Amino acid sequence: MRATGFSGPARLAWALALLAALLATSAPAAAARPKLGYVKVARAEQPTALASPPGYPRLAFVTERRGKVRVIRNGRLLKRPLLDISGSVRSLATEQGLLGIAFPPDFRRTGRLYLDYTTSRGDSLVVEYRTRRGHPRRLKPDSRRPVMRIARVNSHGNHNGGHLAFLGNLLYIGEGDGYDPGDLGNRSQDLSSPRGKILRIDPLPDKKSGAAYRVPAGNPLVDLPGRDEIFAWGFRNPHSFTFTRSADGKWMMVITDVGQHRYEELDYLPLSKARGGNFGWKRFEGFEPYNCGELCPNGADPDSGEGLIWPQLVYSHDDGCAIIGGPVVADPALTSIRGRIIYGDFCSNRIRTAAPQVTTMPDDRPTGIYLPPGPGRYTALNGFGVDGFRRIYALSNFGGIYRIVQR
Repeated sequence: MRATGFSGPARLAWALALLAALLATSAPAAAARPKLGYVKVARAEQPTALASPPGYPRLAFVTERRGKVRVIRNGRLLKRPLLDISGSVRSLATEQGLLGIAFPPDFRRTGRLYLDYTTSRGDSLVVEYRTRRGHPRRLKPDSRRPVMRIARVNSHGNHNGGHLAFLGNLLYIGEGDGYDPGDLGNRSQDLSSPRGKILRIDPLPDKKSGAAYRVPAGNPLVDLPGRDEIFAWGFRNPHSFTFTRSADGKWMMVITDVGQHRYEELDYLPLSKARGGNFGWKRFEGFEPYNCGELCPNGADPDSGEGLIWPQLVYSHDDGCAIIGGPVVADPALTSIRGRIIYGDFCSNRIRTAAPQVTTMPDDRPTGIYLPPGPGRYTALNGFGVDGFRRIYALSNFGGIYRIVQR
């Protein structure tokens, strides 16, 4: 079912890993694993992201697609939002709206937080706000500061990415190719475009140049052709990414990239390898050369795939439509899946976990968790979030905020 249809050395590696997994399943059944489930914590309007500010583990901030930042305190959703920018946000489509939130490690001292949203014009905007010191649920008046604007590709304003995450003092920004279908302008492979990329900046103003942010000297294209802000490229719509430590202490990166018509992919690799990496779109979708249908009357161009970074897990659209995920589980209460990557799909409603491997991930299994469906039994998993106690939350497009629990 998973990771099919690729060629070359990747095929051999996958076949060997799959054989090992099949042999393992023929062994006597292990003791039954504890059951996983969920508890409903709150209901918001189309929640898209959830995170806790450093230093305040009992608080979790939730972004709503239409433009509000809500606060959960001690497991209860507060009536008063931290912020309401609904009048500035375009949220007509599911890939538009207020999409990301992130806090730097010095939040307790500075009160800085960052949002990524689709503007009323259709651009992607990263903006900074500040809360009052010692009062994280109160914004400083007039603290709004635009940091980075990425122009829309066309009037559709599609594939906006929007995920934000800090590693140290540097802010990583996910930006989709901005066009549907098929990244017609090939912006994901164009190093002069910020589209179809993961960007990395220091979001503090550059006092010397007057720029709204600074470019880290260690970014891969500094002093080379291309945008200095680019960290990695070749993405269609990097829905989310997270950072984790491997067993030997290396920083690793987990990236979920939403596919076009055929495949969804999950990447797990050292941060050092992700830096300056080309993840393939639109040369490849999953492991297959991209077949762009009517956009390519003669079929996909031949491509050896040389120089690309290959995903560790791929599934076809027989099993879903848009991958959502996927933090590495660190909640000490979730003993049966701790250390595994949790992910799901916008359409299929199922939630799965996979053992992180840098080659392929044959140990990929269901959790048995299915979120309640919406109207017409339609399902929509918008994302996962992690609070200050490392607990995992699943966010439903129909409003539910569910904490994953072990029974």
